[in-house]
Amino acid sequence: MTFEATPLNIALLVLVAAGIWALVELALTIRKARDVVDDLSHTANETVGQVQPLIGKVDGLMDDIQPSLKEIQPLLEKAGVALDEASGSLGHVNEILGDVSQVSAAPSAVADSVKNVAVTAANSVATAVNRITGRAARSSAAALAESVAANSDAAPAADPIPPAPQDNGYVTYGNKAE
Repeated sequence: MTFEATPLNIALLVLVAAGIWALVELALTIRKARDVVDDLSHTANETVGQVQPLIGKVDGLMDDIQPSLKEIQPLLEKAGVALDEASGSLGHVNEILGDVSQVSAAPSAVADSVKNVAVTAANSVATAVNRITGRAARSSAAALAESVAANSDAAPAADPIPPAPQDNGYVTYGNKAE
């Protein structure tokens, strides 16, 4: 058989050579991959060997913790009940504070009423004295009543006599340091 050097035959020879080269490269790649897989398998086996004692310890800890978790469950339930009771108590404290607010508003209203009665009484006395003495209609009692009314509407001046602490209507507790 003779070989004719036609372009088709040359192309076939080049294709055969490329096929052989590809097979050799594939074999080399498979050999390298096999070495890498062997190394990976060896490393994974070593890692598993090192992790197994840790897993055994964790299993033992989990066995030890299981009874503790059963003991903690009632404590968690009691804590939930305590939180519910605390919420209810806070609701009662809110109601009490609302009542205290209403009670502390009542003395203020009483003080205003007493002041109005005092001013009215002073005006009546001043008018009666003016009739008896024959003075002018504007008396010192009326001026006093106007000044009291003006002071109650304006910002209060500094009181020379502070109110007694036991008369304020609030419960006062002693200092913790005492």
